[in-house]
Amino acid sequence: MKTLNGYRVISLLLAALLLVAAAGCRKEAPGYQDFEDSYTDALPENAEDGLTLHAFNWTYRQITENLEGIRNAGFKNVLTMPVQQPKGGGMSWWAFYQPLGFSIADNSALGTKEDLETLCREAEKYGICILADIVANHLATTDDEGKEEDGTPMVSPAVAEYEPVIYANRNEDTDGNGITFHHNRFAQGSGSETQYYAYGNLPDLDTSNAYVQQRVLSLLKECIDAGIDGFRFDAAKHIETASDPDYPSDFWENTLEPAKRYYYEKTGKNLYVYGEILMSPSGRSLSDYTRYMRITDDGFTSQFRTVFTAKDPAQILNASLKTGDASQLVAWVESHDEYVTTNTHYSEVRVAKYWSVIAAKKGLGGLYLARPDEDLTVGKVGSYGFESEYTAVGNRFHNRFFDADSYESADGLYYVNEKIKKDDQGALVLCAGAVDPETYVEVAVPHLENGNYYDALTGKQVVVTDHIARIAFEANGMAVLTRSKDVHPQLSVSERGGSFAGDREITLSARNYEEAYYWFNDHKDSRKDLDGTATVNLKDAAEDGKAVLHVCLRTGKNEYERSFTYHEVSLIEGRFNVVGLPEKYLDGSYAVYIWSWNPGVWSKNYEIRDGVMLVDTAGMTGFLIGVFEPGYVVPDVNAWDANVIKQSPDIKGETLKEGFIDLSGF
Repeated sequence: MKTLNGYRVISLLLAALLLVAAAGCRKEAPGYQDFEDSYTDALPENAEDGLTLHAFNWTYRQITENLEGIRNAGFKNVLTMPVQQPKGGGMSWWAFYQPLGFSIADNSALGTKEDLETLCREAEKYGICILADIVANHLATTDDEGKEEDGTPMVSPAVAEYEPVIYANRNEDTDGNGITFHHNRFAQGSGSETQYYAYGNLPDLDTSNAYVQQRVLSLLKECIDAGIDGFRFDAAKHIETASDPDYPSDFWENTLEPAKRYYYEKTGKNLYVYGEILMSPSGRSLSDYTRYMRITDDGFTSQFRTVFTAKDPAQILNASLKTGDASQLVAWVESHDEYVTTNTHYSEVRVAKYWSVIAAKKGLGGLYLARPDEDLTVGKVGSYGFESEYTAVGNRFHNRFFDADSYESADGLYYVNEKIKKDDQGALVLCAGAVDPETYVEVAVPHLENGNYYDALTGKQVVVTDHIARIAFEANGMAVLTRSKDVHPQLSVSERGGSFAGDREITLSARNYEEAYYWFNDHKDSRKDLDGTATVNLKDAAEDGKAVLHVCLRTGKNEYERSFTYHEVSLIEGRFNVVGLPEKYLDGSYAVYIWSWNPGVWSKNYEIRDGVMLVDTAGMTGFLIGVFEPGYVVPDVNAWDANVIKQSPDIKGETLKEGFIDLSGF
């Protein structure tokens, strides 16, 4: 009898295992009623609770035109390029990190101060905060080789126009304001980082100087008055703190702290601030900086970059943060510096999966790079991967659960981050191995309540029973589980704004919608249904040289609205057309040259006709436009002239083939 009972137990266990195996393959789910779900997607109220889009190389107008898409994608904050006057007008990205002074640029490649103020006003309507990049550690140099007699970098003479006192006192105290730049290139200890900037030939400001501090604070207040809600401090590690063992100063106490108070008095909110601290400061503690601001965590995601090739989700669990408090940090998958200095770039889907880990990490700030184009063109949106649904679901998950309890775990091939609130629950699940979208797999979710959840990417039901979730992953191996049943509509547009000439067709494609339609300009009464895909001709839609495309998609309570503006230009045949140049560069007010490549030579081989610069590009591999002071004559046309005060982006590749460029922002 004992033996029979033993066989009976074994038989029952086998039967149970067969039932579990069958459950792993069947499509039907246990019967639960859907949770009551009243949640509607919304951005967090405060900047510090949201995620940030780095609008790298974007103009203020481009950010303004994309605010709808930024909000739809779930970004709370947008980081601009440095707002100060950039070297040479800022037609190359690095020029913004060589500013000429401490005021918002009246007119740079990013636009005017009025454009920035308009951006801030419009962003507020969408609940979006604008953050400004601030360069306070150094100013512009003459060139890569320019040195003072003591071997420190030479300050660009152009600084004198914007900061006459700082320039006059660069090497000696001429008026009682003190020497304004460091000349201590052999400083030891913590001074090796704060007294001499070793990354490029850039003159290091004496940030302990009271006048320098006054000018920095003036810039911060000017930004706040313009509507800026926060700051990123470039090279913050290279600016000393009051706790430094060597060469301490009260820079942060006299600049950032009063700026915080000023912002709070104006808005009743906290100023959002973080500083660039790559690796760790020499001979100092990270807490020397975190007492003032968040700092960058440049090493977090690098610890799990092989999670998918190694099929090891424990890499994510074991990845350590720079400090024990995630709310002190801002992490990224890729920074602008990393992107422009390496040829190894992950696919946007892979970036989105790494990004989802950052977005789900409780308290951790996130910075998502809007990738530039391959030529690093200032004034061109290089990628719209930030609007990808793979990115957006991670952002929305963050926004929904940023203040929820968080539980991370790994189950076999699966990384899980569960979110538990009093009246809401959800989970991010990543598969580190291969997936079959037609097969349901079982993943342990130790904290989720039994019931029906839905994958925000696919809309598929995910049933949780006894802390086991049955998931049919999309091919990318990512699932975002919430109690919301409706997926978000998705839109793809072949060209998202810009200038066009002649007949130009664009294609619209929509997914996951119950209702979809589009119209041009102000003709909403003539809207057309978007049935999957539509091709439209911009020339036919243009009115007064402009075609504004409006698209609206709806699914359940989720709505997607987006507008795209296209500017029509008329070309003059036979030459390369440079359109949109300001009149002051066409009427002889400045000396304007063309720098052609192969061979490199300055020339005035262009013609101005009807407000268009016509350039003969026969035999050229590319060129740029250089602006010099009125009456200037280039002494050696065969050599680059560092006296150029403003230069256009490099005009080459596909732009050269297209036959025109719109430099309205120049």
